[in-house]
Amino acid sequence: MTEQTVWWGTYPEAGLGTPTGLGEGLWRQTPDDAGLAVEVEAPSFLVAHPDLPLIYAISEADETQVHVIDVAEPDAPRVVATVPTGGASGCHLLLAPDARTLYASHYMSGDLAVVSLGEDGLPLGDAPDQLLGHEGSGPRTDRQEAPHAHFAGFGPGGHHVLVCDLGTDELRRYAVVEHGLLEDHGVAVTVPGGAGPRHFAVRGDLLYVTCELDQQLRTLRWDASSGTAEVIDEVPTTTAVNRTGEAGNQNSHVALVEGPAGDVLLAGVRGADVIALFDLSPEGVARYRTSMDAGHWPRHFAVAHDRLHVGAERGHEVRTYALADVLALPPEPEVGYVATVPHASAPLPSPACALPR
Repeated sequence: MTEQTVWWGTYPEAGLGTPTGLGEGLWRQTPDDAGLAVEVEAPSFLVAHPDLPLIYAISEADETQVHVIDVAEPDAPRVVATVPTGGASGCHLLLAPDARTLYASHYMSGDLAVVSLGEDGLPLGDAPDQLLGHEGSGPRTDRQEAPHAHFAGFGPGGHHVLVCDLGTDELRRYAVVEHGLLEDHGVAVTVPGGAGPRHFAVRGDLLYVTCELDQQLRTLRWDASSGTAEVIDEVPTTTAVNRTGEAGNQNSHVALVEGPAGDVLLAGVRGADVIALFDLSPEGVARYRTSMDAGHWPRHFAVAHDRLHVGAERGHEVRTYALADVLALPPEPEVGYVATVPHASAPLPSPACALPR
């Protein structure tokens, strides 16, 4: 396998929802070792600048901040800038293709912050340029009492930023304009009540949306002329049953990879503690193949070159798989089957996000 460094954002060792700022931060994993590189308050998501040696980390705290970390000297990373985002419990970052804008999603406050960056990769101001809020709720009173922005991504064509709102069962839509996003631009699609859309991946004019609360993978077709989408298919994310006894299955991350026989969709499921594989037809139909064991509570994973890196949050472990071994898995021999794939493992407290670099 290709030698690689992976940066990990971590929650406090006691877990998500416990007091932050207790020594958690950015970990650096090399083929030989893994260790805490710099302390940052609950960095739940990381993105890298495409050209500069900078990593952006968002703190999932009551008063969210984005930290810019210089990793030019990987053994001695340092925080070179910090900017408050104006929201609470930041859980995702999206970097624009030109690396001049960061979009920060906040779970608890439900809003999306827009932060402008200079040519040096640093924030241009000491506050977000925009803070786009929302209203609404869903039928799950325990999880959908208010908007919960969980993820932002560019829609097909790149002209809109779409926000997965787990609290309102919507993909909110914001048109990209010269100086930020067009406010109050509407809703691209509303999925079935209680679904809880969490993350999505894009393939052509299709979006594959993993829904946390009803454990479904939904395929949406995008209409560029109206800036809307419609649900054209849905399928359970895995046939595997809950193996932890903790609050049912909950979908997590989703990503597309190129397999030897076509595109494959990978979807994480906590509780069942698996990553599910879906083969995509040329037309984009997602056909469930099987699920593989991914450690206790696989919150996030990243594919880079010939490896799959998985953060098992509650198992306090990070795993590295040969991607070829994963993609070679055969169809499940029986409903509910969970495959075992050889992997390397390293202890790491409460991994929240993987960033190979």
